This record gives sequence, C-alpha cells and structure tokens, in this order.
Amino acid sequence: MRNLFIVGLLILSITSLAQERRITYKAVNKPLSDVFQDLEKEYGLHFSFSVKDISNKKATIEAEDLGLIPFLEALLANYQLTYTIYSEGFISVTIPSKLFVRFQLKDAETDELLPFATARINGTNQGYISNAEGIFELSVPNSPQGILELSFIGYEKKEISLEEADTLNLILLKKNPTTLKEIVVKEYLNKGITIDDQSSKISINTQEMEILPGLSERDLLLSTQILAGIGSADESASGLNVRGSSRDNTFIYWNSIPVYHSAHYFGNISSFIPSSIGKVDIFKNYIPVNYGGASSGLLLIHSRKPKKPTLETNFNLTHADVYASLPIADFAGQVSIAARRSFNDIIATPTFNSLSDKLFEGSLSENAQSITNNFDFNSKLIFYDFNINIDFETQANEFSISFLNSRSDLAYDSKDSNNFLQSEQQHDVNNRGVNFSWIRRWKKELSSEVSISSTSYDMDYALVNTRNELDASDNNDQQERTNTLKNFESRISTAYSPIENHVIDAGYQFNAIQSDLTFLEDFFLEERLFESIETKGNTHGLFVEYVGKFDFGLHIGMGLRQNIYTSLNSSKLDRQLRINYKISPKLLLKSSVGVYHQYVSSLKEEDFVFSNSLEQNWLTADDNFEIPLIKNEQVVLGAIFSSAGWVVDFDGYIKDVFAPLFWNFNIQSIEGQTVTSGSEQILGADLTVKKRWKYHRAWATYSFQDSQVEALEQIFPSRINSRHQFQFTQTLNYHPFEFSLGYTFKSGLPFTDAAGLEQVLVDGELQPFYEIILGPQNGNRLPNYHRVDLSVWYTYESEKKGRFSTEIGLSILNLFDTDNVFSRTFNVAENNEGEPIIFQRERSLIGLTPNLSIRLKF
Repeated sequence: MRNLFIVGLLILSITSLAQERRITYKAVNKPLSDVFQDLEKEYGLHFSFSVKDISNKKATIEAEDLGLIPFLEALLANYQLTYTIYSEGFISVTIPSKLFVRFQLKDAETDELLPFATARINGTNQGYISNAEGIFELSVPNSPQGILELSFIGYEKKEISLEEADTLNLILLKKNPTTLKEIVVKEYLNKGITIDDQSSKISINTQEMEILPGLSERDLLLSTQILAGIGSADESASGLNVRGSSRDNTFIYWNSIPVYHSAHYFGNISSFIPSSIGKVDIFKNYIPVNYGGASSGLLLIHSRKPKKPTLETNFNLTHADVYASLPIADFAGQVSIAARRSFNDIIATPTFNSLSDKLFEGSLSENAQSITNNFDFNSKLIFYDFNINIDFETQANEFSISFLNSRSDLAYDSKDSNNFLQSEQQHDVNNRGVNFSWIRRWKKELSSEVSISSTSYDMDYALVNTRNELDASDNNDQQERTNTLKNFESRISTAYSPIENHVIDAGYQFNAIQSDLTFLEDFFLEERLFESIETKGNTHGLFVEYVGKFDFGLHIGMGLRQNIYTSLNSSKLDRQLRINYKISPKLLLKSSVGVYHQYVSSLKEEDFVFSNSLEQNWLTADDNFEIPLIKNEQVVLGAIFSSAGWVVDFDGYIKDVFAPLFWNFNIQSIEGQTVTSGSEQILGADLTVKKRWKYHRAWATYSFQDSQVEALEQIFPSRINSRHQFQFTQTLNYHPFEFSLGYTFKSGLPFTDAAGLEQVLVDGELQPFYEIILGPQNGNRLPNYHRVDLSVWYTYESEKKGRFSTEIGLSILNLFDTDNVFSRTFNVAENNEGEPIIFQRERSLIGLTPNLSIRLKF
C-alpha cells in the first residue's frame, strides 16, 4: 500500500506540473532541436532525445497560453514521435516501437475502390490485405527507414515511407500502362492464387502463396494441381493433364523460354527453383494467340524481381538451393541468380526412398548395397538447376536477359550374386535455354514487345545386359534411346489502345525447330531393331487480337492466328472468341470457343524399361513419318460468383482433339503400328467452391471428365480418363503458423484386362509359346484413388525486422499410406509345374512421404 501511495503521488505531481505550465511560443520552419532549446531557456524544461530521431525535422507552430500537454501534442503531431513527462520538467521524446496507420486505396483515374489490395513492408515477410473497401488498418513497426509497398495487380506498385503513411488518409494507384487487358485481380483460393477480372487466367504469385496440403515448399507445378481441371494421372509434377488432355498438349514457358524438361526424378520434382519464381499465369479456357504451339493449356512462368538486395537459401530432404538478387543502376533493375542440386547421391532420405519406391519399386542411393532376388544394386540419381535473370527498366523501356539450365543424371548398375547377369543403365536429360526481351512503352496507349529465345533438349538412355563377364560370345542385351530437340523462337508484337479498355494486339512469331529420335533394341534371341525419326521445319505465325471491355458489363476477346508450316507445306488458321458478361460486380457469365493447332508433340512409351514413369519423346509434325499436327476444337461455358469471401466458379466444356495418341512399340493389341493417329472427344465440367474467413479458408473442387478415343476402328476410354475427381482443402493461417489438410478422390483409371491365353500358331503349326488374349481396350477400371495430405509451415522473424527470417515447412503426402494403383499389365509366365499362366503386375503411386523444408532469408 505504501508503494502504491508513492506512485500515486508521483503521477499526481507530474500531472500538476503539466497543468501548471502554460506555453506561449511561435516558430516557422524551425529545426525541432532549436525549438527544444528555446523551451528549455524560457520555461525551465529539460528535453531528452536522440539526435538521429529528430534530424531533418522542422516545426511550424503558433501557441498562445497552451498547457504543456496540448502544446507537445500540437508540436509533435506531424512526426512519428511520442513523449513522456517526468518530474521536475524532464521530458523524453522518442520514436514509438509501433505505429498505427489507416488509409484507403482507390483508382487514380476513376476513384474506384481497390478491394483486397496488398501491402508489404520491404525487407520483411510482413504482409497485409485491405478490406472490401480498400481500407488498411495497420499496426506496423515504427522505423524512419521503413518502406511500405502497395500493390494491386493491374496497377503500378507504389512505395511510401511508414512516416508518410501515417499522414495520409487516401492513396491513389495508377493503372499499369503495359497491362492494358487486365484491370482487376481478385483472390481465388488464397492471397497468392488470384484470378483476373474476366476469369481469363489464374495466376499463382509464388512468393505470396499461402500453404497448400502436401507441400513443404512452394513447388510451382505441384501447386497448379490444386486447381479444378488440372491434374496428373501419375501424380507427377510434369505430367499435367489439363481437362483430360495429354500432358504434351500443355506448354510451359519460363521467361519466354520454351521448356521441355519441366521436372526431375522422372517428373516428380519441378525443375523450377521456388525462390526464383515471381508468378505463373495459367490458361485453360483459351490459349493467347501470340503463343502458338499449345493446344490445351499454357503456363507462363515469370522470374522474381525484388527491388532490394536479397539472399535466400533452402534445404529439404531431396535437394538444396540458393537464390541471390542484387539491384543495379540505382535500383532500376536487378541481377538474380539461382542454383539447386540434389544430394541423395550422398544420403538416401525417407523422401527419396519413397520416390524411389514409386519409380523403381526399390530404394536407390550412391554406394548403398541391397540384395533383392539375388541381385545387388548400386545406383546414383542426381539433378541440378541453374538460372540467371537480368532486368533493367527505364521510364519507357524494360530489358530482360534470361538463362536456364536443368539437368538430370541417373546411373544404375546391378549384378546377380553369381556374376552371371550384369546390368548397366544410364539416363541423362538436359534442357538449356536463353532469352532476350524488350518492352517499349511508346505512350500510355501504345506498347511493343520483342522476344528472342533459343532452347535445346537432350535425352540419352542406354542399357547393356552382360550375361557372363567371362563369356566373349555376342549374347548380351543392348537398348538405346536418344531424343534431341532444338527450337529457335522469335516474337514481336504491338498493343494499341485507341479507346480506353479497348486493345488491339498484333504481331509475328517465327520458330525453327528440329528433332531427332532414335531407337535401338538388340536382345538375345530376338531380332535387332533400329529406327530413327528426324524431323525439322520452320513455322510462321501472324496473329491479331482485339479485347474490349464495355461499360455495361460486356467483355469481348477475338483472336486470329495464321500458321504456316514449311515441313507440312500447309497453313492452318487458329481462331478464338471469348464473350463474358458481368451481370453484377458479384456475378460474371463467361464463354469461349477456339480452334488450336500444335506443331511439337511427344510420342509416349508407357512400358519404358527403366522406371515406372511415362517417357516422352519430343518430335515435330512431319508427313513423311506420319506424325500429324495436333488439333483441338473446344467450347467452354461457365460462370463465376464472388462475394463476402465466397467464390463459386463453374465451367462446362467440350473438346474434340485430333492427334497422335500414343507410341505403340511392341504393344500386342495394336501389332504392326508405329504411330497411331486418331481422335478424342472430351466432355467435362469443373466446379470450385471456396469460403474465406479471417484466418481460415476452405474450398472444394469437383471435375467430371469423360474422354472417348476413336482409333484403329475402335472406340474406348482414354488411358487417363478419371471420370470423377474431388478435392477438399482447409487452411488455417494464424501467424506465425500455417496449417493445411487436403483430401483427394479420383475414379480408377481404365486398363485393358487379360481374357485368357492361346498357343501361338505359325504357318498352321502350333508353337510351344503362348500369348495373352486381351479384353476390350481400356474396358476395365482400377480401384478408386484416395489420398490425404498434410502441411504445416512456420515463419520466424528476427527482432531486427528485415534482417533475417526463417520459413520451416513440414509436409506428409499420403498420410494414411493408401495403396493407389496407377497401372495393371500382364505377361505370360510359368507356374511350378511349367504350365503357362498369366502374370499380373501392378504399379503403385507414391506411399507415405514426409518432407521437411527450411528456408532462410537474409
């Protein structure tokens, strides 16, 4: 009680002092330190302050007989300063540790509200989102050097100091003159997965993306599979099937460089380093006319462009990477470098072992020895990625130079315990590319872009089975595959907006492409087979597109592209029409119709010798080898509703695809065929329902897809026809933790069953060999697919904001270790009595797979 009494007297005395002091003072643009000196001389006050805190601060004030407290509040009102009054006239002036700011964002031209905009304190992971009226209410660290970056996609970013933000009630953003076609972007699934105002494309902003189930880091290609209509029949990162189409019908560009090797570990880990990616634009309703060559889907990946020095490193249970970016020319641009390498040639982690089980039905690691069925295995599987991006921007120009290199190397050696059969296999894949681009903004309504790229893809596979090292006879097995593709691409386009919200974009694209595919098979007691397919040709594409947005809610996009193929001596016209109508700010009706041609495609081997994955062999269309163009005719109708945290998005579509469907090499059901061409009709629908709360998001996606193939005078389901796919995802973002749990269901994939055995008949005589009688092509279905995935992310910020932060991600794929079957095939074998039987082999997808990622930011 005595202590409380003393404290009370102290407070009373300070209050009385403040009330007794009456200040009369006038100053015009006078340094604050001089004002404090005047007050000390005239009124006997004593000020304590840091010179750094008040440097460059000047005061203008006129007070007449004001009390001390009102005077100090008026004096310091325009600065990020607070005061504390002690006894005997001592006053401490400091910068508060926290600052509360409130302001609103609007369009600088139309005064339109900008809802759900983002703000980020430079140099930290602290991000904020405005409410539906574009209002920010922030409690931020008080730092005179703190910079707040405000962004709203479709608008120019704006940077203001925290000190400036404290004095503003309204901030206006200008539309980005180089982004003439899109104006408003809204949150789709989370704040890093957005959709443009006309539902033309979905963007994943990698550095802002929040947690997704099963991911310990922001893997780009795996993230796209959270979207309705995009999946992977074999759970791989590279095997993207957009609305039931083959994986090669979706093309990927990285900084305008065509990419043909998009994932490592036979397609299971994206070959794009997450820390180096800014965003990816995903097109599935239509393909922009200035990108010729894709028939079903298009992914445009853009590198990250930080405006400050950045250093990040990441480590998980399969690889490690580093990313560095340095500004150049007084922050007018930056040089960014990223590198990554796997380390499972040194140590086999649980994650790697799980991938190995899926790919090879056994664990592989450098210098690791295991014995299975009397065989010793010694294998090495490594990959690395390296990319450089240089950007420079002036008031009217943007320049960019990019380089990309991705490589996978695998060596696999085995021998039986008696050294009777020794196997050596090598599988190497390399993808390199370079690009130069220039964007010129002639004036607000006119801009041009020039892009020049060169890319090369090389795949080499070799197998040698030595039956007996001591036997010099020629009874060994040999198998080789080589596939190369070179593509030089240039594109020039000009966008002109004669009237606001109406744009005409026209240009020209040139490609010089050559590919080579060779097969060699020389097995003991079998006929030697060698085949080579060499194709090359030039393509010319002239394109024009009109995009118009009318005040009464109508949006029209019309595009034409005339393709000329020199190797085919033919030309084809791509055409597309998009009509959207915004009934209200909450509801948009959308439609599109298009015809697309694809010149580069892949011939596929489902029974490739080395792994359980699908091998793609890239080729160009060529009449001499009966490799036709892929043609896709599609119609899409849908609607999207967005309000109060709800998003409901629906698309129904019909696609007619004319294409080479599969590579049939030694496949019994289609004997004698090398390349089989046919057609495929795909009927489907995609539905997304999402609800956002303050910290919690939940969404469900459902896709119906039925695809029927017509080939070889048969009609049967596509091999990747999973009729029903359902995903349910929940995320909880409660800083510094993020949690996500997801469940996926898919209908079982089709397969061709074995109906029985029959003895081989040659020239009217029965042979001592049997062959399988197959049932209807893809007439049966595998068991349904079920998988539950879990992720937890944690972010740690150092006490010195912007200096250091850590992101830790823990993920578990297939939490309940469900056995999901990907394929079922049959072979002829013998039982213990030497009688012929049908041997069934199943390939399973990934089992329980943990992963841990640690990302350090400096």
